[in-house]
Amino acid sequence: MKPLTIVKLGGSVITYKDSSPPRINFKNLTRIAKELKEYKGDLIIVLGGGAHGHQAAHSHGYANPESPKDILLKGIPPIRHNMSELALSVETSLNKEGILTVTIPPFCSVTLKKGVIHNFPIHIIRKSLDNGLVVVTHGDVCFDEEKTAAILSGDTIAVYLTEKMNAKTILIGTDVDGVLDDNPRLNPSAKHIPLINQKNKEMILSKTGPSANTDVTGGMAKKVSELLDIARKNRIIAIFNLTVPARLKSLLRNEPTICTRIQP
Repeated sequence: MKPLTIVKLGGSVITYKDSSPPRINFKNLTRIAKELKEYKGDLIIVLGGGAHGHQAAHSHGYANPESPKDILLKGIPPIRHNMSELALSVETSLNKEGILTVTIPPFCSVTLKKGVIHNFPIHIIRKSLDNGLVVVTHGDVCFDEEKTAAILSGDTIAVYLTEKMNAKTILIGTDVDGVLDDNPRLNPSAKHIPLINQKNKEMILSKTGPSANTDVTGGMAKKVSELLDIARKNRIIAIFNLTVPARLKSLLRNEPTICTRIQP
């Protein structure tokens, strides 16, 4: 059995997150596909929503727990359309590089309960990997047993699949050099944190705020908390800057590069 790696492509990297209507960043996407090409293990690629997910979700009340059912339901088609468009572009870019890729959208099989994963079948994902395919999945809107519908973030999917499928490596690509002690867009002197573990997690989380962009999924603090929950000995976990060429390639080779490592 080949080692499984899960790579999360941050929405702020593969889309122009402040662009309305949403636009895909094909330049970054093409480069990322080339960096992924040489990886030979089992691979799941999880997409963040970026402009394609967050804008439609925000405008249809998904950031507000009190939003009425009819508003949430009206948001499902545009969110689904946007995320399908983004996933198809990623799949096309990967296939052009000879990476045999299939997209498995969460909306079709995953249900939530109070915003938390309630049922997430992984049989088709496992079957796809066993047959040599690379799986693309993504942040999505899903039906919720108690809230009509809710957003399932790409970060949560990446963490869930890492646990359920015992992935060896999980790499979270963002548009900054990992975890910083302040928002770099507001504080240019924000310092990079190379390692987070049980000893410094409380201090780090107290300094880590949400994304500066429109984001209905919790931002960096939620990323770090979820990753700490699955940190185990011999599991490779890193948050890194996906906008910088070759950093993804270095991590896939397990070579040193600028990032934030998460350890037990």
